[in-house]
Amino acid sequence: MVLQHTIVFLICIVFPGLVTAIAPATWIQFDRTPTGVRSKTYTCVFFVVPFKIQQVDQVTGISHRERAGRVEKQRKFGRTTDTNVNVQGEGFLKIQGIDGQFLEVSVSPASLESVVAKSNQFLTSTAETSATIFTIANWKFGGLMGGTLTLFTLLFVIGYTAEFLRWIFTLAKKLFGLRTE
Repeated sequence: MVLQHTIVFLICIVFPGLVTAIAPATWIQFDRTPTGVRSKTYTCVFFVVPFKIQQVDQVTGISHRERAGRVEKQRKFGRTTDTNVNVQGEGFLKIQGIDGQFLEVSVSPASLESVVAKSNQFLTSTAETSATIFTIANWKFGGLMGGTLTLFTLLFVIGYTAEFLRWIFTLAKKLFGLRTE
């Protein structure tokens, strides 16, 4: 029984946590303050549990950098083979502040231009007081696979919480002699 629970824990908590930590989701929060625009980013595992929080108090500029994808020869057992593999590119949103302060967030190259445009639109606009932008480092791996696995995590948490509450209710019935008829 313990082995079953351990396997379920590994499949529903550990594996999705690793997948969403390798290709994390980030919530970028922009707020307009009297001194300028402040940006705070929450890089999250399971899409909602932050493990890295960064902040720039006075945003002066927004830019990006990209590491292009490439084709490499596959290596097996320390030797190069004749098989080619595609290495996907990476994109990064850079938010600069005063006094050399900056932060960098991993963004999927597929949505990098859109995230930069939305960020710059908020920076130049004066009408909006706050904005939140959701980004993910890799849509295929982090979004699809991580999202599906995070549903298992949600199912795990709901199931074990319901079972725990049922156990407490049963224990309370035994201790206090409550009867349900």
